[in-house]
Amino acid sequence: MALIVQKYGGTSVATPEKIIEAARQIRAAREDGHEVVVVVSAMGGATDELLRLASAVTGNPDARELDAVLCTGEAASAGLVALALNHQGVASRSFSGADAGIRTDHRHGRATIVQVDPRRLREDLRKGTVPVVAGFQGESVLTGARTTLGRGGSDTTGVALAAALGADHCEIVTDVAGVYTADPRKVVGARRHSALLYEEMAELAVSGAKVLASDSVDYARTHGVDLKVRSNLTAVGPETWVGDSRRVRGPSSEDSWTPAGDICPIAGVAGRSGLVRCVLRRITSDHVLRLLSELVERETEVELRRYGNLGTEDTGDIALTLPEESVQEMRELLADTDRGIRLDEAHWTSNLARLSVVGLGIGRRPYAPLRLLEALRSVGAARTDLHVTSNKLSVLTGQSDLAEATQIVHDTFVSEPEAPLVHPAAPDHTGSTWQLATKRGQLGVAVPALAAAE
Repeated sequence: MALIVQKYGGTSVATPEKIIEAARQIRAAREDGHEVVVVVSAMGGATDELLRLASAVTGNPDARELDAVLCTGEAASAGLVALALNHQGVASRSFSGADAGIRTDHRHGRATIVQVDPRRLREDLRKGTVPVVAGFQGESVLTGARTTLGRGGSDTTGVALAAALGADHCEIVTDVAGVYTADPRKVVGARRHSALLYEEMAELAVSGAKVLASDSVDYARTHGVDLKVRSNLTAVGPETWVGDSRRVRGPSSEDSWTPAGDICPIAGVAGRSGLVRCVLRRITSDHVLRLLSELVERETEVELRRYGNLGTEDTGDIALTLPEESVQEMRELLADTDRGIRLDEAHWTSNLARLSVVGLGIGRRPYAPLRLLEALRSVGAARTDLHVTSNKLSVLTGQSDLAEATQIVHDTFVSEPEAPLVHPAAPDHTGSTWQLATKRGQLGVAVPALAAAE
């Protein structure tokens, strides 16, 4: 008998019919002899509606009260799933994040889990009850206020509980049948992975693949939690395992693949739209440090793409990429003369997207950047700020070019004959244990009492 944490996303609980199906799948896992802890997101569209209501009340909502409003979306899902389970004869009880023992820092809207006390969940499991936990939320260890974890927070909740409970694995139940080399709803020829390494999944998540939140992958990698990504249509069928190995077992599959031999392994192609490029010219090194320090202090989401001076001069150019929602804050910072960041030129380019190719060691293949740029040129897609790391190539392109660019790049790196077919894989759970972590941003759990957060 295994202990499993199942996380159901917004599309998996979007309607009463889907909630009833989720409850049926949970009941089936129980009938197979497993203990199950469930984590749920808000019903599809509910969070956006709550944000719309908040903005209709005030143009500048208080962060604490906005979190209090947003937490109700997941709480409603948890109650509804518990009702469906009880109706199907499975004893169940809903929990808020705080009820489930999830403690966070005090940052509203982007809180980090610092402690988990799973004792109440364990007590219900011992009684044969299925706990249904509202994802995306917790309770501040400093103020006791409700907090939200930011984008993809329900994934993080699921992985954090799996780590704290010592679960055999965490299932991420979503509207696709695993992790693909690209979004199968948008890219022709996208192939499902049977297994991925944590490092590959983390790069894909950061690059814009939406199947798993990047924070949740970081938690899973830190604490050795095996992840299983599967469709909400059926609990038995195609899936992708994410872990620390690519163990290959079972018969071959026509729609899943993994690298073999000495061929560069391609995890996938992902994109993120809604980006803006800011180039600051002839800025002194002192001003660069001051600017970056301000951005860090404000926790502004920004990516440094290029920085360098001109010969022996003390001035240089810096290129930054940031999401559209951070542009106003960046402009205000640059316009604040009290900061002493004087600029000769500032150039803004909007409607951009970042396209990334992820694969272990791809940046060490001399041909890879060339093939990427040639593919983009073949369809007339804009291309700038090529960035090469060991496991990823990324380039900025026009937002309107992203769909066509993603398809041609996927064709170039995945669909050509040199990409081999593979076999399905399953994780090796032997010896999988959860280790205590004390660094900020990681879980801290002691049994039976809480470990103090740093």
